[in-house]
Amino acid sequence: MTMSEIRLSDGVSSDEGSTDDRRWVRLYAPGIGPDVAIEPALPLDAFEVNVAARPDAIALWYFDTALSFRQLGQKVDALVTAWADRVKKGDRVVILNQNTPATVIGVLAVWRLGAIVVPLNPMLKRRELVHYLHDAEPCAAIVGAEQAMALHGATLDWGGSLSVAVSFANEFLREGDTPTLLGKVSEDIEMPDGWSHLSTLLDKPGTSSGWSIDRSDIAFLTYTSGTTGEPKAALISHANVASSAEVYRQWLELTSDDVLFAAAPFSHVTGLVAHIAAGLVAGAAVVMCYRFEAATVLDLLARHRCTTTVAAITAYIALLDQPAFDPSRLSHFRKLFSGGAPVAPAIVERWEAATGVYIHNAYGLTETTSPSHLVPLGRRAPVDELTGSLSIGVPVPGTRCRIVDLQSRATLPFGGDVGEVMTSGPQVVAGYWRKPDASSAAFEDGWLRTGDIGRADTEGWFYVVDRSKDMIVASGFKVWPREVEDVLLEHPAISEAAVIGVPDSYRGEAPKAFVVLRPSATITQEELTLFCRERLASYKVPRLIEVLDELPKTNSGKVLRRVLREKAV
Repeated sequence: MTMSEIRLSDGVSSDEGSTDDRRWVRLYAPGIGPDVAIEPALPLDAFEVNVAARPDAIALWYFDTALSFRQLGQKVDALVTAWADRVKKGDRVVILNQNTPATVIGVLAVWRLGAIVVPLNPMLKRRELVHYLHDAEPCAAIVGAEQAMALHGATLDWGGSLSVAVSFANEFLREGDTPTLLGKVSEDIEMPDGWSHLSTLLDKPGTSSGWSIDRSDIAFLTYTSGTTGEPKAALISHANVASSAEVYRQWLELTSDDVLFAAAPFSHVTGLVAHIAAGLVAGAAVVMCYRFEAATVLDLLARHRCTTTVAAITAYIALLDQPAFDPSRLSHFRKLFSGGAPVAPAIVERWEAATGVYIHNAYGLTETTSPSHLVPLGRRAPVDELTGSLSIGVPVPGTRCRIVDLQSRATLPFGGDVGEVMTSGPQVVAGYWRKPDASSAAFEDGWLRTGDIGRADTEGWFYVVDRSKDMIVASGFKVWPREVEDVLLEHPAISEAAVIGVPDSYRGEAPKAFVVLRPSATITQEELTLFCRERLASYKVPRLIEVLDELPKTNSGKVLRRVLREKAV
């Protein structure tokens, strides 16, 4: 099986303004062609190759406990056997868990069964989970003990039937490996009737049989927020995942000697592709530690001599701000990328001043299966003279990108004005799960409408200079204002509510709420924050709440968010 084939054709046009003009290819590192491998290896196939050819090589590090490819393969076989009568080809399986080996085992077993992984954010609460269960209609789930009661309640509200396996944070740890971080994890749960312990399923012998996977089969239903604000699932195929994983393998020059640190959550497309899938196709070990905690991460980066990661810029800030930060212990940590949230040049400069290592920018969407743009390894991203934005990089192999005028939809020239960023390529999804109208709206003549405002310079560097009008990106997570507003309006003291994003030095953006109280009602910010925390994932909770006498509106009654943004400055 060829796992690193590269098409070597030039593919660069000099036709200014043409959608085939890929002048950015000249900026690629030596050896990287304009296109990805014609048929890059599926990550599941790459895993099977590693199990057969390198069984004793380390596939995963969970804190300081290693799991070899052979051991990982045995656990995948066991889960495939346990679920063979329950999970059929095309079925959906929810994974609601932190970064542990259970998530990786679950992904591989579900793929082997020909089913579809539905990764959900472990911070979601009961009321939020109900929507996803209704929409995806899963038949099974792997859930972390911390998330078990939220899923149980949501399942009761949904009314469907799930085969559920519960994973505990201290599973997979060898004797003596007792991470301090896990001492803070509460796993005292009463197992609902019919639920299983994942460890019990994995202890039984299994089989390597399963369904054959077609490249067009769906690998993930990964939820994102669209222009309507309603969560919708991108149809990420195995071919999409293979293409993006191969791009990461080529771009980061990954080999089996690399050690990847899983900084992004496995519920996010970056964690799924840049960590799990890229690690599999490269045969590299992946280090994970349940969830990101800066002190723990610093220790693991040093002990395992991690070489690379793709992380939100907030992760780098957290590491820098740790009292125990010691750059001398990170001498191997050199191929670094940041995506998911806007990156300020000052933070890149701060990290480089402390470590001597440059952080390369990255850009992508759930709909582009992680990367559509990356800064070439070894190059420095320019800063746009017109906007002060740090470049998001250049389109990755196989990708086309253009800027279109917001009104006429005409393609703008390189070095021209700002417009909407449009992209196409082998990593771009075909559409959304059960949402034909949203799928049609997201694409224009085969090009994905990103909803982001940007421009391209004459060299082929791209810049995102503004987000979609209302979407908030907090620490790499997208927050749709309407969802937060709906929760605020459930409080008996609130008459009206509007939410916008405001700049935040740590998170990039943070939600700010403006509320109008009902007559004679009173409430403190602390009370309203607690109310939201009980109903929303933490990154969606407004960091600032301001009480107004009335919200600014148009004549038709629509809230003028622009006025609120001006007020918040």
